[in-house]
Amino acid sequence: MTLRIHILMLLCCLLLHAPALAADASVSPSMKPLAEGQAFPDLAFKGPISDAEAKELGVAPGKPFAFKDIKAQAVILVVFSMYCPFCQRDAPELAKMHQIIKDRGLSGKVKLVGLGAGNSAFEVNVFREKFALRLPLIPDQDFSVYKALGQVGTPYYYVLARSGPGFTVVEGHLGCVSSAEAFLNQALAKAGIGGK
Repeated sequence: MTLRIHILMLLCCLLLHAPALAADASVSPSMKPLAEGQAFPDLAFKGPISDAEAKELGVAPGKPFAFKDIKAQAVILVVFSMYCPFCQRDAPELAKMHQIIKDRGLSGKVKLVGLGAGNSAFEVNVFREKFALRLPLIPDQDFSVYKALGQVGTPYYYVLARSGPGFTVVEGHLGCVSSAEAFLNQALAKAGIGGK
């Protein structure tokens, strides 16, 4: 009987200290998302990213770049992990959103970018290939960018609007997107961009 109680107590402790799971996202107990209206941090991305991704973002290929260097009026940044089951479930909506941006002729105004929290370039590429994602995906193996973004759960969407030389957070969204088109329409409205 005592062994059962110890095992039950151990399981309870593990559950209390493990990351919580929201209905459609993984959540960290130390999560502090950037607030709406807050300037987005001037982060440097080491990459690597492909030449095609650099071209899509309007940054120099083969070199680290600052987030503010992305050529767009708005950026939708999704923080993901290839190991997150919710991110895997959300990946088809990401692919749809990227295609809708292209189909509407918004590629010059809006960029959809993924950040692989704790993921190496190899892991990001596995995620890309498994889900046929053609949007720029940036590895963040050492979690440095992830930490600067508030250690958010995954997937987490930041909608950012150009503000002077950088960007401002206009919306944060934790969890899967149920409709790529509806989410994109809302993001465009928040960022002050027409194009439905």
